Amino acid sequence: MFIEAPEFVNREREIRELKAILSGRPNLVYFVYGPINSGKTALLMKVFNELPPDYIVFYINFRARHVANFIDLLKVLFEVRYGERRKKVSQIVKEFLKTGAKTVEKFKGIPVPEKIFDYLFADSRKIEDIFKYLEEVFEEIVIKGYRPVLVFDEMQVIKEVVNEAGRPVLSELFNFGVRITKETHLCHVLCATSDCLFIDMVYSNARLEGRARYFLVDDLDRDEALKVYPAFGFEDKESVWDYIGGNFGDIIILFEEKKRGYPEKVALQKMLKDEIAKLEEFIMRLKKVRKKVIFEGEEIPIDAEGLIKNLKVFKKEERINTSKIDLIYRNFLIEQNILFYNPLEGTVRPQSRLLWNALKEVL
Repeated sequence: MFIEAPEFVNREREIRELKAILSGRPNLVYFVYGPINSGKTALLMKVFNELPPDYIVFYINFRARHVANFIDLLKVLFEVRYGERRKKVSQIVKEFLKTGAKTVEKFKGIPVPEKIFDYLFADSRKIEDIFKYLEEVFEEIVIKGYRPVLVFDEMQVIKEVVNEAGRPVLSELFNFGVRITKETHLCHVLCATSDCLFIDMVYSNARLEGRARYFLVDDLDRDEALKVYPAFGFEDKESVWDYIGGNFGDIIILFEEKKRGYPEKVALQKMLKDEIAKLEEFIMRLKKVRKKVIFEGEEIPIDAEGLIKNLKVFKKEERINTSKIDLIYRNFLIEQNILFYNPLEGTVRPQSRLLWNALKEVL
């Protein structure tokens, strides 16, 4: 009989730090970032579900729907109450505070009556009207003794979206986030992403200097991983670490492979073999069809030879300084989810230890 995988593994330090951030007055926009499958969303949900009842969390996941234009964005950002006429913001807030449901489960968007939605978001209106409405909602929540938290998950999805006036919506959201944190202290704002180049863009944005901080949710380190493995029924902890490290996605896959009846060592070898096959397919495709990337307005070719040359720097080291890899190939490998780039440290590494092992085998 197999054990059930734990819904959440202990991340005491990260939980403690996030709760400390949310416990005080809103002062900064926080960007929560990390490698793919490091557990960012799970960590946020864990923290939100443990907050006191006076917190109201609005969780906006931009990957929940396809966002191709400004109207799509509004449909994700707002929860339209169809059939409702125009009401005062105080009435709207009073009604949804009565629900008593878990805030993370209940509020997937900012509630707005249909008639107000139609009025605010007609083509002739400006985006400032939208943010004015949002600010009034948060003000009313605070007046009623609650503490709002606004969460944007996978915010990089909207980086190409523009509003009716042709302006990038992302910069408008940044400005609004700064206003309701640093300026009016109304609402905490958290932005989660696994897009390293997006974080690089944000980090180098001079307008956000002194207004934003960055919160890394990384794979588990060795000590943490070895403590977690027994909860998944792993026996040879050293081998598991050598193969997959502390990446949650790979930990779950190993757990599922064992549940299907594969011995632990066989499952690890199978996972590595699958990763090698994917990497070889990726390189083979690049040999047949050369790709081009846009860098500072110019088209620059990417070829398999250059790719392999740049990846060889990982044969001996798992984490390197960005100066050791060509910028163009670095960005390409980040976009392909092969490398994880940490702009705050100036380092780059494969997205997982399993992928690092595959790289060493292929190269």
